[in-house]
Amino acid sequence: MSIVEKAVDKQRRLVKPGSKKDKRLNGISTSETAGISPATKVDIELDYEELAKEGLVPFGHNADRIIDEFRRIKRPLLKAAFGDNDEDSSVSEKSHQALNLILVASALASEGKTFTAMNLAMCIALERDRTVVLVDADVAKPHISRMLNVHNRPGLMDLLQDHSINVGDVLLQTDMPSLKIIPAGKRHRHASEMLSSQRMEMIAEELATRYSDRVVLFDSPPILLTSEAQSLAALMGQLVLVVHAGQTPQRAVRDTIELLNHRKVDIVLNKCRSAASSPYYGNYYGHS
Repeated sequence: MSIVEKAVDKQRRLVKPGSKKDKRLNGISTSETAGISPATKVDIELDYEELAKEGLVPFGHNADRIIDEFRRIKRPLLKAAFGDNDEDSSVSEKSHQALNLILVASALASEGKTFTAMNLAMCIALERDRTVVLVDADVAKPHISRMLNVHNRPGLMDLLQDHSINVGDVLLQTDMPSLKIIPAGKRHRHASEMLSSQRMEMIAEELATRYSDRVVLFDSPPILLTSEAQSLAALMGQLVLVVHAGQTPQRAVRDTIELLNHRKVDIVLNKCRSAASSPYYGNYYGHS
């Protein structure tokens, strides 16, 4: 059992036995709380064995080591989002974006962005004073939604299309108390326009401001392959670019940063190898 699994198991035991939560009822939670109460419906049970088989969580003898890398990655992101001194701010410089809105993207496909988004979300959710919403915004290839078996549930695209739906209607509670999921929802041919709409801007603002302890992670489509990612990036306070070590062309990284209008981009180098030749995630570095 990895560090994350042990910590999640401890969180799960905090819920009183005999409650509705223990029955693992299905259904969409419409009354959101910062934590999880005995009356809260649990929509998603995290099956670590299945997630590991699909490559969404680390496994084997390197699992704890990889999770430790995610701990290092999350610290600067949390510091930027919530600050710990007078120089920090909850709003990014030269823009109005909330810094607790974080886009996890890649230049190309198969770089590890979804793995990064999922594990970063779980790692942040272990914080005692933070809650996390993980949004599956890769609407063309919603890997997170499929792996969690919520690909047929209303999600982000439904929220954008139907103004009678609110955020609480698509927010799914996992059995990890501090982690919630918004699925991709029904695919739409005008996804790019919808993701750059005023409605999307309003949704992002609500997600960012409704609770002061919240981190919102968006699993984005590859930036060089779709226009949706650029639309999302314009709304985000922090940008994390996942780069596959030894595989992603340098030109692709440069082109991606140019498309992001040379905003500060935090780069996570995926599949580096340590001296012991074990794959791990490297800490990120900034690009201005």
